[in-house]
Amino acid sequence: MNKLQPIIIKYAGALLLASLLFAACKKDDHFIGGTPTDPYAKSNLTTYDYLKQNKLFDTLVLMIDRAGMKDEINGNVTFFASTNYSIKTLIDVRTKLIQLKYNDENIKYTLDSFPVMELRDSIRAYMYKGNVERRNLSLERQVFKNMVGEDFIIRLVETTDYSGIFSKPVQYLELTKIIDGQDPDPLPENYPDARKDIADIIQTSGILTKTGVLHVLRNSHKFYWIR
Repeated sequence: MNKLQPIIIKYAGALLLASLLFAACKKDDHFIGGTPTDPYAKSNLTTYDYLKQNKLFDTLVLMIDRAGMKDEINGNVTFFASTNYSIKTLIDVRTKLIQLKYNDENIKYTLDSFPVMELRDSIRAYMYKGNVERRNLSLERQVFKNMVGEDFIIRLVETTDYSGIFSKPVQYLELTKIIDGQDPDPLPENYPDARKDIADIIQTSGILTKTGVLHVLRNSHKFYWIR
Protein backbone atom coordinates (compact mmCIF):
# COMPACT_ATOMS: atom_id res chain seq x y z
CA MET A 1 0.00 0.00 0.00
CA ASN A 2 1.34 3.41 -0.95
CA LYS A 3 2.13 5.64 2.04
CA LEU A 4 0.84 9.17 2.14
CA GLN A 5 3.80 11.48 1.97
CA PRO A 6 2.79 14.72 3.71
CA ILE A 7 2.89 14.20 7.47
CA ILE A 8 -0.35 16.09 8.07
CA ILE A 9 -2.23 13.99 5.51
CA LYS A 10 -0.71 10.82 6.93
CA TYR A 11 -1.92 11.52 10.44
CA ALA A 12 -5.29 12.71 9.21
CA GLY A 13 -5.67 9.44 7.31
CA ALA A 14 -4.64 7.50 10.40
CA LEU A 15 -7.25 9.25 12.50
CA LEU A 16 -9.92 8.57 9.91
CA LEU A 17 -8.93 4.93 9.77
CA ALA A 18 -9.00 4.78 13.56
CA SER A 19 -12.57 6.00 13.64
CA LEU A 20 -13.62 3.50 11.01
CA LEU A 21 -11.82 0.59 12.63
CA PHE A 22 -13.56 1.18 15.95
CA ALA A 23 -16.29 -1.25 14.93
CA ALA A 24 -13.83 -3.91 13.72
CA CYS A 25 -14.30 -6.06 16.82
CA LYS A 26 -17.95 -6.63 15.96
CA LYS A 27 -17.96 -7.48 12.25
CA ASP A 28 -15.52 -8.92 9.75
CA ASP A 29 -17.27 -9.09 6.38
CA HIS A 30 -17.66 -5.85 4.46
CA PHE A 31 -14.57 -3.68 4.52
CA ILE A 32 -13.81 -0.16 3.35
CA GLY A 33 -10.06 -0.37 3.02
CA GLY A 34 -9.28 -2.35 6.15
CA THR A 35 -12.51 -1.54 7.97
CA PRO A 36 -15.92 -3.20 8.21
CA THR A 37 -19.47 -2.05 7.60
CA ASP A 38 -22.71 -3.99 7.24
CA PRO A 39 -22.30 -6.46 4.34
CA TYR A 40 -26.07 -6.65 3.84
CA ALA A 41 -26.69 -2.93 3.65
CA LYS A 42 -27.27 -3.07 -0.12
CA SER A 43 -28.63 -6.61 -0.42
CA ASN A 44 -31.87 -5.32 -1.95
CA LEU A 45 -29.96 -4.15 -5.03
CA THR A 46 -28.49 -6.21 -7.85
CA THR A 47 -24.80 -5.69 -8.62
CA TYR A 48 -25.69 -3.60 -11.68
CA ASP A 49 -28.18 -1.45 -9.76
CA TYR A 50 -25.69 -0.94 -6.94
CA LEU A 51 -23.15 0.38 -9.46
CA LYS A 52 -25.74 2.50 -11.25
CA GLN A 53 -26.88 4.30 -8.10
CA ASN A 54 -23.31 5.33 -7.25
CA LYS A 55 -21.80 8.16 -9.29
CA LEU A 56 -18.30 6.74 -8.79
CA PHE A 57 -19.23 4.09 -11.37
CA ASP A 58 -20.95 6.24 -14.03
CA THR A 59 -18.35 5.41 -16.68
CA LEU A 60 -18.20 1.73 -15.76
CA VAL A 61 -21.99 1.45 -16.11
CA LEU A 62 -21.79 3.08 -19.55
CA MET A 63 -19.17 0.48 -20.53
CA ILE A 64 -21.36 -2.35 -19.24
CA ASP A 65 -24.35 -0.99 -21.19
CA ARG A 66 -22.32 -0.57 -24.38
CA ALA A 67 -21.03 -4.13 -24.01
CA GLY A 68 -24.55 -5.45 -23.35
CA MET A 69 -23.41 -7.15 -20.15
CA LYS A 70 -26.02 -6.17 -17.57
CA ASP A 71 -27.29 -9.75 -17.24
CA GLU A 72 -23.75 -11.11 -16.90
CA ILE A 73 -22.89 -8.62 -14.17
CA ASN A 74 -26.08 -9.68 -12.39
CA GLY A 75 -25.16 -13.34 -12.59
CA ASN A 76 -23.74 -15.38 -9.72
CA VAL A 77 -20.34 -13.72 -9.99
CA THR A 78 -17.79 -11.78 -7.99
CA PHE A 79 -16.99 -8.48 -9.69
CA PHE A 80 -14.00 -6.25 -9.00
CA ALA A 81 -15.30 -2.82 -10.03
CA SER A 82 -13.18 0.07 -11.29
CA THR A 83 -14.20 3.66 -10.54
CA ASN A 84 -14.48 6.53 -13.02
CA TYR A 85 -10.98 7.70 -12.09
CA SER A 86 -9.48 4.36 -13.05
CA ILE A 87 -11.17 4.19 -16.45
CA LYS A 88 -10.31 7.83 -17.20
CA THR A 89 -6.62 6.93 -16.90
CA LEU A 90 -6.99 4.36 -19.68
CA ILE A 91 -8.94 6.76 -21.90
CA ASP A 92 -6.25 9.43 -21.39
CA VAL A 93 -3.55 6.95 -22.41
CA ARG A 94 -5.49 5.88 -25.51
CA THR A 95 -6.05 9.55 -26.40
CA LYS A 96 -2.33 10.29 -26.27
CA LEU A 97 -1.57 7.26 -28.43
CA ILE A 98 -3.96 8.21 -31.22
CA GLN A 99 -2.89 11.85 -31.08
CA LEU A 100 0.70 10.75 -31.66
CA LYS A 101 -0.34 8.29 -34.35
CA TYR A 102 -2.24 10.87 -36.38
CA ASN A 103 -0.24 13.90 -35.23
CA ASP A 104 -3.46 15.63 -34.19
CA GLU A 105 -3.88 16.90 -30.65
CA ASN A 106 -7.61 17.47 -31.20
CA ILE A 107 -8.43 13.77 -31.52
CA LYS A 108 -10.07 12.28 -28.46
CA TYR A 109 -10.52 8.65 -27.50
CA THR A 110 -13.98 8.08 -25.99
CA LEU A 111 -16.07 5.19 -24.74
CA ASP A 112 -17.54 4.89 -28.22
CA SER A 113 -14.03 4.31 -29.55
CA PHE A 114 -13.71 0.98 -27.70
CA PRO A 115 -14.54 -2.05 -29.84
CA VAL A 116 -17.44 -3.88 -28.20
CA MET A 117 -15.58 -7.20 -28.04
CA GLU A 118 -12.63 -5.53 -26.31
CA LEU A 119 -15.01 -3.98 -23.79
CA ARG A 120 -16.57 -7.34 -23.05
CA ASP A 121 -13.22 -9.05 -22.54
CA SER A 122 -11.94 -6.19 -20.38
CA ILE A 123 -14.99 -6.28 -18.11
CA ARG A 124 -15.01 -10.08 -17.91
CA ALA A 125 -11.37 -9.93 -16.82
CA TYR A 126 -12.68 -8.49 -13.53
CA MET A 127 -15.34 -11.18 -13.09
CA TYR A 128 -15.07 -14.53 -11.27
CA LYS A 129 -17.65 -17.29 -11.04
CA GLY A 130 -19.33 -17.68 -7.67
CA ASN A 131 -18.52 -15.87 -4.44
CA VAL A 132 -14.98 -14.76 -3.64
CA GLU A 133 -15.19 -13.40 -0.09
CA ARG A 134 -12.69 -12.39 2.58
CA ARG A 135 -13.78 -15.22 4.88
CA ASN A 136 -12.47 -17.76 2.33
CA LEU A 137 -9.14 -15.99 1.82
CA SER A 138 -5.90 -15.85 3.79
CA LEU A 139 -2.42 -14.35 3.60
CA GLU A 140 -1.41 -17.26 1.38
CA ARG A 141 -1.50 -16.87 -2.38
CA GLN A 142 -4.61 -18.34 -3.96
CA VAL A 143 -4.97 -18.41 -7.74
CA PHE A 144 -8.37 -17.75 -9.31
CA LYS A 145 -9.26 -17.88 -12.97
CA ASN A 146 -11.31 -14.96 -14.26
CA MET A 147 -14.03 -15.25 -16.88
CA VAL A 148 -11.62 -14.85 -19.79
CA GLY A 149 -9.37 -17.63 -18.50
CA GLU A 150 -6.60 -15.50 -16.95
CA ASP A 151 -4.97 -16.38 -13.64
CA PHE A 152 -5.07 -13.87 -10.79
CA ILE A 153 -3.95 -14.05 -7.17
CA ILE A 154 -6.54 -12.95 -4.63
CA ARG A 155 -5.41 -12.81 -1.01
CA LEU A 156 -5.25 -10.77 2.15
CA VAL A 157 -2.20 -8.61 2.87
CA GLU A 158 -1.17 -7.01 6.14
CA THR A 159 0.17 -3.56 6.85
CA THR A 160 1.73 -2.31 10.07
CA ASP A 161 1.52 1.35 9.04
CA TYR A 162 -0.88 1.94 11.92
CA SER A 163 1.01 -0.09 14.54
CA GLY A 164 1.06 2.98 16.79
CA ILE A 165 -2.75 2.91 16.86
CA PHE A 166 -3.69 -0.77 16.67
CA SER A 167 -2.14 -3.78 18.37
CA LYS A 168 -2.69 -5.99 15.32
CA PRO A 169 -1.82 -5.41 11.64
CA VAL A 170 -4.60 -4.14 9.36
CA GLN A 171 -5.56 -6.58 6.61
CA TYR A 172 -6.45 -5.51 3.10
CA LEU A 173 -7.77 -7.47 0.13
CA GLU A 174 -5.34 -7.56 -2.79
CA LEU A 175 -5.89 -8.50 -6.43
CA THR A 176 -2.79 -9.44 -8.46
CA LYS A 177 -2.52 -9.94 -12.21
CA ILE A 178 -0.03 -12.74 -12.95
CA ILE A 179 2.20 -11.65 -15.83
CA ASP A 180 4.70 -14.45 -16.48
CA GLY A 181 4.08 -17.06 -13.84
CA GLN A 182 3.93 -16.11 -10.17
CA ASP A 183 6.73 -13.85 -8.97
CA PRO A 184 9.31 -15.59 -6.79
CA ASP A 185 9.16 -14.76 -3.09
CA PRO A 186 11.35 -13.02 -2.14
CA LEU A 187 11.71 -11.12 -5.40
CA PRO A 188 15.32 -10.98 -6.69
CA GLU A 189 16.75 -7.47 -6.99
CA ASN A 190 17.41 -7.90 -10.72
CA TYR A 191 13.99 -9.34 -11.55
CA PRO A 192 12.81 -7.71 -14.84
CA ASP A 193 10.04 -5.13 -14.43
CA ALA A 194 8.23 -6.47 -17.49
CA ARG A 195 7.81 -9.86 -15.78
CA LYS A 196 6.64 -8.54 -12.42
CA ASP A 197 3.08 -9.28 -11.41
CA ILE A 198 0.83 -6.23 -10.96
CA ALA A 199 -0.90 -5.99 -7.60
CA ASP A 200 -3.55 -3.56 -6.42
CA ILE A 201 -5.41 -2.96 -3.20
CA ILE A 202 -9.18 -3.15 -2.87
CA GLN A 203 -10.58 0.02 -1.31
CA THR A 204 -14.00 -1.47 -0.52
CA SER A 205 -14.52 -5.22 -0.19
CA GLY A 206 -17.27 -7.67 0.59
CA ILE A 207 -20.39 -5.90 -0.68
CA LEU A 208 -23.03 -8.62 -0.88
CA THR A 209 -25.55 -7.55 -3.50
CA LYS A 210 -28.80 -9.29 -4.36
CA THR A 211 -27.06 -11.23 -7.14
CA GLY A 212 -23.40 -11.61 -6.21
CA VAL A 213 -20.31 -10.15 -4.55
CA LEU A 214 -18.79 -6.77 -5.32
CA HIS A 215 -15.30 -5.47 -4.51
CA VAL A 216 -14.13 -1.98 -5.46
CA LEU A 217 -10.60 -1.27 -6.67
CA ARG A 218 -8.97 1.92 -5.44
CA ASN A 219 -9.27 5.06 -7.57
CA SER A 220 -5.61 4.91 -8.62
CA HIS A 221 -6.08 1.49 -10.24
CA LYS A 222 -5.30 1.51 -13.95
CA PHE A 223 -8.13 -0.12 -15.84
CA TYR A 224 -7.06 -3.39 -17.36
CA TRP A 225 -3.69 -3.14 -15.68
CA ILE A 226 -1.92 -0.73 -18.02
CA ARG A 227 1.59 -0.06 -16.77
